[in-house]
Amino acid sequence: MKKRIEKHIKNHDFVKVYLADKDDLSMTHFEGFIFEQSDKFILMSDTTDFNYDGISVLRKSDISEIKHKENERFFKKILDGENITELIITKRDALNFSLGTFKEMFEQLQSSGLSIIIECRYSKDDRFLIGPIVKTEKKRVRLKYFNANGEFDLKPTSAKYKEITFFKIDSPYANIFYKYAKDVE
Repeated sequence: MKKRIEKHIKNHDFVKVYLADKDDLSMTHFEGFIFEQSDKFILMSDTTDFNYDGISVLRKSDISEIKHKENERFFKKILDGENITELIITKRDALNFSLGTFKEMFEQLQSSGLSIIIECRYSKDDRFLIGPIVKTEKKRVRLKYFNANGEFDLKPTSAKYKEITFFKIDSPYANIFYKYAKDVE
């Protein structure tokens, strides 16, 4: 898989990446450009309906398929024609973010002050966490979580690294929501 991913990075291919759990049950998929890979993760743009939807970090062990066929090639043609590819690359470069361990990646993001999205889909209780990072620890990250009313929890909410399916950076959803969230401290 490493060589195939490297080819997609080099060619700036638009791809669909499908995630599945250990029982090979589909969890979700992402559409976009893969920018970087490490032994454990890939860093890719997330594109929804031809719009930039942030940058996602996915575990390679969860990837069940990477699709780059006729549909994806046509999507790339549209993105190029609308100058969206250039916008996505510019936004990715502006993040100044690189892959590492969960702790290293979250430390980078903590100093940025960005609100992030973390999704945990490994247990029967899926979790969606949103907010800026307040602390990184050896086995978990703590967020200043805010709810659907834009109200922050009084205490940080934590996610164990082993429970994280993926996380998103620079998501318009998280950025705009955070802008209007009400700090209740």
